[in-house]
Amino acid sequence: MGEHRIHPTAVIHPQAELGNDVEIGPYTVIEEGVELGDGCRVGPFSRLTGLTQIGPKNVFESHCSVGAPPQDLKYGGEPTRLIIGSNNVFREFVTLHRGTPGGGAVTRIGDDGLYMAYVHIAHDCQIGRSTIFANGATLAGHVEVGDRATIGAFSAVHQFCRVGDYAFLGGFTVATKDCLPFMKTVGSRPARCFGPNTIGLERLGFAPDQRLALKAAWRLLHNPKLPTGEALAQVEDQLGEQREIKVLLEFIHSSHRGVILSRG
Repeated sequence: MGEHRIHPTAVIHPQAELGNDVEIGPYTVIEEGVELGDGCRVGPFSRLTGLTQIGPKNVFESHCSVGAPPQDLKYGGEPTRLIIGSNNVFREFVTLHRGTPGGGAVTRIGDDGLYMAYVHIAHDCQIGRSTIFANGATLAGHVEVGDRATIGAFSAVHQFCRVGDYAFLGGFTVATKDCLPFMKTVGSRPARCFGPNTIGLERLGFAPDQRLALKAAWRLLHNPKLPTGEALAQVEDQLGEQREIKVLLEFIHSSHRGVILSRG
């Protein structure tokens, strides 16, 4: 093991692997099977357990539960994993669960994410990079979240749903179908899509022509006078050369649960 700053009340299993320059706070427990990367900081009263691989420079603020068994009645103690990338911040009381054999056996979290207090990531979820999960955001099992997506406070995503790249879910959203990339999805009973996340995309460097193309695609997809198949065909014919439109169309065509629209 490298150089560490470990509080004397912390409990570290001798078979846990700690990288260099790791800081472990008071009353934290790190169990066998955990691999903690260089420069990580684990705050007080946290528990890291299971076959959990954590990359460098992650911060677990306090009271985090990382790598606990999945909340799935079919799980029988199999050696499943949680894999976390680098440079993430996990705030107070975040819970991150390992995978299940039926879901690929791995829960995976990318790099550079912010997971605010009380976020829950369930078994077998696959999370991209540079995501933001606001307070209390919850993913059921087997959810996929794309790069730079934002999940609003106290939102919930149904199992086996997908949230596309650059998607934005407003606070208290209940998503029971796939949420379109680049778009704002808000509400429940049911949730609705409200078009491109214009301000967010502009802040992330999307050019005006890219934003206009996404807005034109959304207008076609949400035209109540066009059958869905015809709307998709028109989007492809009129806008299909744009990279973002190709991503949008591929997301829709590959959906198994259907996508959230707002057709009258």
